[in-house]
Amino acid sequence: MKTPQAGLLGFCIALACAGISARELVVAQVGPLSGPLAGNGVANHQGSQACIDEANAAGGINGQPLRLIGEDDQYKPAETVRKLKEVAGREQPVAFLNLLGSANVKAVLEENVLDALRIPVVGVTPGADALRNPGSPWLFHIHANDTAQLKRILQHLATLGLRRIAVVYQDIPFGHGGMKFIEGLAPSLQMTITGRVPVASAADALRAEAEKLRATNAQAYIMVLVPNSGSSLVRDVRQLGDATPIYGMSYVPVHGILEKVGQAKALGVGLAQVTPNTFSSSTGLSRQFRAAMAKHAPAGTASTQLHLTGYLSCRVLVEALKLTPSPITPIKLQAALRRLRADFGGYVVEFSGGNEGSRYVDIGVVTRDGRLLY
Repeated sequence: MKTPQAGLLGFCIALACAGISARELVVAQVGPLSGPLAGNGVANHQGSQACIDEANAAGGINGQPLRLIGEDDQYKPAETVRKLKEVAGREQPVAFLNLLGSANVKAVLEENVLDALRIPVVGVTPGADALRNPGSPWLFHIHANDTAQLKRILQHLATLGLRRIAVVYQDIPFGHGGMKFIEGLAPSLQMTITGRVPVASAADALRAEAEKLRATNAQAYIMVLVPNSGSSLVRDVRQLGDATPIYGMSYVPVHGILEKVGQAKALGVGLAQVTPNTFSSSTGLSRQFRAAMAKHAPAGTASTQLHLTGYLSCRVLVEALKLTPSPITPIKLQAALRRLRADFGGYVVEFSGGNEGSRYVDIGVVTRDGRLLY
């Protein structure tokens, strides 16, 4: 299995042999490659790199190879802002990929970083409305927003007749926005919120929060939590012997839950999903993604929803680059993104109505074999 560097070198040698001189197009990811959300950042980067290698193997963008660089912001908002500026000045990327963290993106927006840099960002996690409205004309969201996920969860619970709910939410903008939305929607579904439990940013030890949830006498718990906190919450709830149904958002990966609680206790946990199922071969996107990971990712790399997020954001970028007239610049790319409508094997992304490219949401349930069924 070849390394990304070897793939790019081979591409460049092929161009030289053909007598073609092509300037590479730089794409940058600034995200948590260390710290509490490193699992997300690294997986996003690996998925994007598989897409970059796939695109280069197919000839790049009209003969121009792509190069992906990764910069670690350690999940610290000030570092996100600093690294974006630093990378923009040093590398002159045509685009950024996969911004991660509500507080991080909030800081980027408040400091008008993207307006100053004039470089588009493709792919943002989470999908909090506060990051989209008003958002930025330079941010392109490839997934359904948080309210769409939470609405789907609440409607699902109402259909099941589970109308007493407790909400455990991260004490950051992402969590506050989710809590506010649930409070607004619950009455229309004849649902009662029996408890509201805040969780510190990126917290891992949640036994006290689990005990508070158990005291609410709710029929179901809804998590508005980041990945590591969501996985830890499931662990600590189940360690108390509490079998109350738990539902979370797409940011909590099934493999993270399995690592902390095992298959038996993860059984039945529901997770909203904003991309097709990586465990299934029913969509072209899933098949293409798994093929790219098998061919281009380092040996032993998993093919999770987090990797798919990185792969998909890069696929969207590649399609937009194909629409961008030469010489490609960030400003021309932004215009091309606004014209983009692409069907990635059953997953459609279209920005003509604004900066939100998809409204796809489903509910996945953890099965006995540790997979998501949806």
